[in-house]
Amino acid sequence: MGAAFVYSSYLEFGDTEVPQAAVDSFIAKDADLEIHFIDVGQGDCSLILWEGASMLIDCGEKEYADDVLYYLKNHNVDRLDYVVTTHPHSDHMGGMSEIISAVDVGKVIAPKVSAEMTPTTKSYEKFLLALQSKGLKLTAAKPGTVYELSGKTAASVEKTAPEFEIIAPVDDYDDLNNYSVVLRLTYGSTAYLFTGDIEKKAEKDILGSGADLSADVLKMAHHGSSSSTSEKFFDAVSPRLCVIQCGAGNDYGHPHKETVELLADTKTEYYRTDVYGTVTVYSDGSEIFVRTDTNL
Repeated sequence: MGAAFVYSSYLEFGDTEVPQAAVDSFIAKDADLEIHFIDVGQGDCSLILWEGASMLIDCGEKEYADDVLYYLKNHNVDRLDYVVTTHPHSDHMGGMSEIISAVDVGKVIAPKVSAEMTPTTKSYEKFLLALQSKGLKLTAAKPGTVYELSGKTAASVEKTAPEFEIIAPVDDYDDLNNYSVVLRLTYGSTAYLFTGDIEKKAEKDILGSGADLSADVLKMAHHGSSSSTSEKFFDAVSPRLCVIQCGAGNDYGHPHKETVELLADTKTEYYRTDVYGTVTVYSDGSEIFVRTDTNL
């Protein structure tokens, strides 16, 4: 990884600040990868766009389905090449049946959980029915599997398309959080790690698997809970920027003090959706820019 980072309303190259006009030009002309960490309250939802190809990771609770669909429409997304449900908790996939029903969908990736852990919630049942109505099948998240983010439009682009590798789950668990799909997206010299709600047990297993976890940007697990993001795991990722998706005034106290202290101790830049709203990362495969709802 060799990304030059750009924060807020300026590009940062050492002590050099680039004017706003240059930032706007970078986004408009150079940045072709967009990662939108959509504010869905106390839930997760990430939209990844590249040259007409698109991937949605989670979608938040059912009450946010219309908001997510509006967001997709506002960004001219009428097809999702990949849909990833990290794990079957409603704050991650509660509105997925509405989204799958409303747009064209390519591949749907989900963890293969044990029979006794398979949920019987209405949101999960509706999710399965939505898949059935469209003739879609679930693809089990298998560690080591690599996919290319290249849709019909992107197929004609000369640049090498982003790829994402499934990192986890690597074992069976008695907690659905630990079954979360973990994936690492790479584009050029930049990398991005998405962690669902994994907790320290799954983190230990992932570390033991020997997978490459290094990333410029880390979507922190479990809304910034202290039950996740052990120091060893964080060190293995060694992120330069973190995003925490959590709801304002949530009942869980997310992000927890321990997580915030870890970020402070390591002097790691981070953005919270409860503070900044939707956080968007832009990249051309080399440089990275971050824009939030508060500096649009």
